[in-house]
Formats: sequence, structure tokens, C-alpha cells
Amino acid sequence: MQKRLDRIDALICEGYTLKRDSWIDIQFNKSSGERVNTINPWKSPGGFSWIAFFFPQVVCCQIREWSYFYWLATITSASVLLSSLFNNDSVTTGGFLLNLYYACLFPYMRYLAVEEERKEFSVLTAFFLSIVLTVVAVVPCGILAAVLGVE
Repeated sequence: MQKRLDRIDALICEGYTLKRDSWIDIQFNKSSGERVNTINPWKSPGGFSWIAFFFPQVVCCQIREWSYFYWLATITSASVLLSSLFNNDSVTTGGFLLNLYYACLFPYMRYLAVEEERKEFSVLTAFFLSIVLTVVAVVPCGILAAVLGVE
């Protein structure tokens, strides 16, 4: 991870800019103003974080990136709505795409967290807190599923 952060830092020293555009979007621009594609893991300077792909809730919790849990609640609720509309349970790609998105953006989020001097949770604390926050994030989905009768 430190190599990725150093690569991002070197580009920023060359005139690139990195800022949070909204509560999920990261803007990484060249000195010319052209936006760098941060979602393509093969061409992005930040690369792809496998740890963030398999454990996004833990790493996002560790750096206090709460947007993951907002999106998790939104996607699981939307998944229940789509399942009730189409009478099937095949809408499961949302979680995979969310993990993929955060795995691509995590090096930039980590860099911004360090720059903003956010106090990080320990891995153990982040692990248990992420379990609680994940349960809280999927409670609306469970209520919605019970109301709509989706199994």
C-alpha cells in the first residue's frame, strides 16, 4: 500500500490534484486538468487493493470512510426492491460492483485520509465496528424484505 501512496504522492508533486468531489467520487486530475481514470485497476496510478476488495467494510471503517455503509444500505435495499418487482433473487451483482469500486478507489481514499490527518481505528476495532455497521446498514433491507414478502 505504501508504494501506491508514494506513487500518488509523486504525481501530486508533479502537479496532479486529488480531491473528494462528493461523498463517494474521487477526482484525480493531471496538471492539464484532464481527469485520470481511477476505476481502471490496470491503468490507474493507485492500482487495485485486493484487501479492500475482499474486506471493504473493514478497511473503510479503519480510515473512517463511512460512505461504504451508506452505499451498502442503498444497494441492498434496491436489490430487495428489484427482487420484488421481478419475482426473483438474481439481483446480486450490486455488492460485487461496490467491492470492486472501493478496491479501485481505496488507495486514493487512504491517501486523502492520511492528508486530512484522520485518526485511524486499529484493525481489530475496525473489524468489530464494521460488523456492527454492516448489520445496521442491512436492517432497512431486512425490513423492506419483510414488508414486501421477499425471501
